[in-house]
Amino acid sequence: MKPTSIEARAKIEPKIGSIRRKVYVLFINRSMEGLTDQEIERYLHLDGNTVRPIRKSLEVDGFIFDTGTTRLNEKGNKCIVWRVGDKGMLI
Repeated sequence: MKPTSIEARAKIEPKIGSIRRKVYVLFINRSMEGLTDQEIERYLHLDGNTVRPIRKSLEVDGFIFDTGTTRLNEKGNKCIVWRVGDKGMLI
């Protein structure tokens, strides 16, 4: 890990739990529609560099999954739609 990455992680570390919880609750609230990374950014007013690692951690832990579908973002690019999985999570 690069020194800049270590420094950035140290700054965000105390907030990761609460941000991850907010992201997961958003997934629960939007369980039928699912979410793209950009939608998470927009709904929670978070930077993409914060959203992507947290979304990835939820995926790796089995709490969300790639639906196999996409939605167009504001620039017309296809984005993966993620949905909450069957595995529960204490919130």
